[in-house]
Amino acid sequence: MYYQQSGTKCFVISFFTSLIVAGAVSFAFLYFSPSFTGIHRTQKVEVPNLKGVDLETARSLLDSRGLSLIVEKEIEDPVMEKGKILFQNPIMGTFLNKGDIVKVVVSKGPPPEKKGEVIVPDLTGLDLNQAKVLLAEKKLIIGNVKKRVSDKPENTVLSSIPEPGKRVPEGFKVDVVVSVGPGETVVPRLYGLSVEGARRKLANAGLKLGNVYTTTDPERAFDIIIRQSPRAGSKVKKGSKVDVTVNVEER
Repeated sequence: MYYQQSGTKCFVISFFTSLIVAGAVSFAFLYFSPSFTGIHRTQKVEVPNLKGVDLETARSLLDSRGLSLIVEKEIEDPVMEKGKILFQNPIMGTFLNKGDIVKVVVSKGPPPEKKGEVIVPDLTGLDLNQAKVLLAEKKLIIGNVKKRVSDKPENTVLSSIPEPGKRVPEGFKVDVVVSVGPGETVVPRLYGLSVEGARRKLANAGLKLGNVYTTTDPERAFDIIIRQSPRAGSKVKKGSKVDVTVNVEER
């Protein structure tokens, strides 16, 4: 009789222990599952750059990320084309939840020109002759032309005064700064270097490796540069090429 009561008691304890463990496991599963925590509702997406983009393209970009677009207002802008986005909030690179909204300000284009006045066009990046033609079309003329060393090609307009978007009278002179091309640099000495060593040294000087010729001179070490053109110490424009001759063993 005693053994029967003891066995029944153990069974009851085991049964309730199993229920408690199962309940704890079920709770933990539900508590940490995405559906319980809401993780799937807070997926983050990155806001793209919308500046300079038209509304249709901007909406497409945002739709693909699960975001929405609202036009906050439209304002006149002397430079930005009509219908293109000037500003956005939040800015590019911000992370939002899917379903969030991005607000934008859209350009209405330049304000209407008053009689006898014109808006200075953007000349940046144009060739000097192209800039002169564009100014003439706007009833403006080229003023002082200053030159500056730049990585841009020679005669490329770098900046202008008055700056783009300013209202000026017809016939006004617009001063420009143009590139004279890359500045000069000194050709380094390449004698005794390997081809790769010469390439690195030239790159550090803003130059490029040109043609690689070969010759055989048994009285000199092999696989090194024994001649170069232009010669070391010469002044050349940055970006120029330097040809070399490598001494190789006759095969």
